[in-house]
Amino acid sequence: MIKSLVTALLLAGLLVACGTDFSTQTPEDQVEIDPGLVLKQAMTQLLALESASFTLDHLKGSTVLMPGVSMTKVSGEVSIPDRFNVTVEAQSKFLKSYLEIGMVTIEDTAYMTGIFGGGWNQISPDSLPFNLSRLGQTLANIVKAMEEVRILGEEQRNGIDTLYIGGEIDSQDLSELVPGAGDGFPVGLELWLDRQQGQLQRVLIVGRVVPTDEIDTVRELTLTDINQPVEIEAPSEISG
Repeated sequence: MIKSLVTALLLAGLLVACGTDFSTQTPEDQVEIDPGLVLKQAMTQLLALESASFTLDHLKGSTVLMPGVSMTKVSGEVSIPDRFNVTVEAQSKFLKSYLEIGMVTIEDTAYMTGIFGGGWNQISPDSLPFNLSRLGQTLANIVKAMEEVRILGEEQRNGIDTLYIGGEIDSQDLSELVPGAGDGFPVGLELWLDRQQGQLQRVLIVGRVVPTDEIDTVRELTLTDINQPVEIEAPSEISG
């Protein structure tokens, strides 16, 4: 009984020190973390996001960009509200080759390298397979759409104490992040949030999102250099 009380008091002190009260009291005076309050803080942080480096990787499977071309990884930087610079890594089924595609947006102007090689071309922003300039809003919308939310534990990642949270989401609610997301597929979502600030660190997207996905597809999104200064400029040489 004494040991349980000491544990509860220590955890309560930690929550107060973090500056945010996520706790509720159970009848046994044990401290529980309210996942709803945790997600609200995460959404607040995401809506205030100014810049970040990110990686959307496939731990299992890939995303079909077009017939015969599958995306395996996207990485880059975003400066909110209207700039991003990304590199898309993909594989060509027919040419059996590795592809690397660059994409940049500067306000209402977009640039993209040729899918099968070549220099930069100015294109319509609407022709890009995704728009990451609103990444904070996009991720906040995804967090808001989560259901069956539960605390899975606590972990330290890259020297940061995080809360590990699980939940479910419908595939269509991922359409702003995952190109070609379909309707009606149940998807598992796992989040790692900075224990002190509530800032999103990592997301696992588990299951079929795009109709062409394998059932066991797993995508991983990581955010680093959050709200650190970043400069995104137009390509120096543009074809055409």
